[in-house]
Amino acid sequence: MRKIILFATAAMFITGSLWFKARVRSEEAPAVNSNKSAGVPAPEFTSVSAWINSKPVRLGDQKGKVVVVHFWTNGCINCIHNYPHYRAWQDKYREEKRFLMVGVHTPEFENEHDLEQIEAKAAANKLTFAIAVDNDNANWNAWKNRFWPCIYLVDKSGAVRQRWDGELGDKGYENMTAAIDDLLKE
Repeated sequence: MRKIILFATAAMFITGSLWFKARVRSEEAPAVNSNKSAGVPAPEFTSVSAWINSKPVRLGDQKGKVVVVHFWTNGCINCIHNYPHYRAWQDKYREEKRFLMVGVHTPEFENEHDLEQIEAKAAANKLTFAIAVDNDNANWNAWKNRFWPCIYLVDKSGAVRQRWDGELGDKGYENMTAAIDDLLKE
């Protein structure tokens, strides 16, 4: 019995280690697809409960712009860890007319549906980008999203060219910023 438990524990550790290594490796340097025709069309925003910091945004009206679409919720610690990176993009691209960032706030828990709370958290954290409140998960489902946070880069033609699941960290921020810069040059 002791050997079985030892074997099962070792198998779980090895499987977990391999998953972690593969996950880290896949996130270390996601490359921007340089084929301009590559990518899938970005889904249009739908059934937005409310817009914060912006009038309603239609992706179809953003042709010629690089759009960062990120899914988040204000109670998620991993999302909160990305706030400095979002603020850095706000600052870096403030004068760039061909750049737009849209946060899609999709609640994970019931208490995250409150519009006043979302507005207060955005203001307190200096998140000034457009925020689509997705209380019915319509956009989450349209984008087939699975993680908080998750960041998509949409190119000037409206195609999703890159995706990042989870916290950015310094390396992810550098990679995604380089990808944004490359897409802006296209």
